[in-house]
Amino acid sequence: MIKRLIIDADVCIKLGTSEKYCFLQELLPCLSEKSFIHQYVYDEILTPASAKTQLNWLIGSGFLDVIDSNDLSVLEKTIYEAAYNLLSRVMANPGKPRQNHGEISSLAMAKALSIPVFFTDERNLQPIIDANLNTGIDNIKCIRIIDVIHSIQRGKIGGFYRKQAKAMWVLSGKPKEVFDSKVWPTGQ
Repeated sequence: MIKRLIIDADVCIKLGTSEKYCFLQELLPCLSEKSFIHQYVYDEILTPASAKTQLNWLIGSGFLDVIDSNDLSVLEKTIYEAAYNLLSRVMANPGKPRQNHGEISSLAMAKALSIPVFFTDERNLQPIIDANLNTGIDNIKCIRIIDVIHSIQRGKIGGFYRKQAKAMWVLSGKPKEVFDSKVWPTGQ
């Protein structure tokens, strides 16, 4: 189990998309001892309504804390702002100023608070983190939905089986055929 992680909007939306399968609500407490979401990311998630409902349940149950840079100490705020500015230079899009703002804010918060895991489904983010934030002290590692599914497959996350992992995959907008042929073929 991961001690602490911060979660991205894309994972919340993908895993929280179904009212029938509350994967966000069920998975997060099994994945991490303590989870966080940046206030900007929390506010950004408007749809699907089931994602917001599941987030609110996690917050109300004490499994998820909403955090904001206004709550940081002076030292933490300095680290946050430095990480935010550094990431903004490489990730911000001048034509779309709000694009990647959630990822930048969450990663800066992870650096400021020494949160070692960023739960996102962005494929190409780890190299950016490695090049710009990871110095050997308080490194940040991305985990993706496929990583969680492989952990379920290896029995490292209890209470979930192939059927639920496949439903997570498909609800996340990924092809069922890829799951069956490459991710977790039947018989494995």
